[in-house]
Amino acid sequence: MAAAVLVLEAAAATTYTVGAPDGLWDMQTNYAEWVAKNTFHPGDKITFTYSAELHDVVEVSKAGYDACSSANNISAFRTGNDVVALTAPGTRYFLCGLTGHCDSGMKIRIDVVAAAATGSMSPAAAPTSAAAPAGATRMTTAGLAVLLLLAALHHVHV
Repeated sequence: MAAAVLVLEAAAATTYTVGAPDGLWDMQTNYAEWVAKNTFHPGDKITFTYSAELHDVVEVSKAGYDACSSANNISAFRTGNDVVALTAPGTRYFLCGLTGHCDSGMKIRIDVVAAAATGSMSPAAAPTSAAAPAGATRMTTAGLAVLLLLAALHHVHV
């Protein structure tokens, strides 16, 4: 069963480019507006794309975020194309560590929320008739992967 959950989470993961489609990791993008348009879940990734000569990305605590301070940072990135995995629910804080950039708005707060439960994943809970249950929607790739995995697990245990 754990394997089915892992397949579902992996299939549903999304990679977001910070600031896209209209901006990048820069001093012109409105990050509060960008964050409000997205919902982040465990398994997702965020990519910071920027000029490595002009900026960096520093993960900080809430206190560092509030104070625009990269001292005592959690991690720092400087490649210009940094990918950060969002592995668990919670809040993550990032800013540009160059003097004055955070104060000019180059900081972002990412709230990672657990995926909503969509019902039981056990084979016993699956519909047994050929008719689709009321309110059923089109099968997603993630759903198909889970069903195939469950069928394989059932076949192995029979």
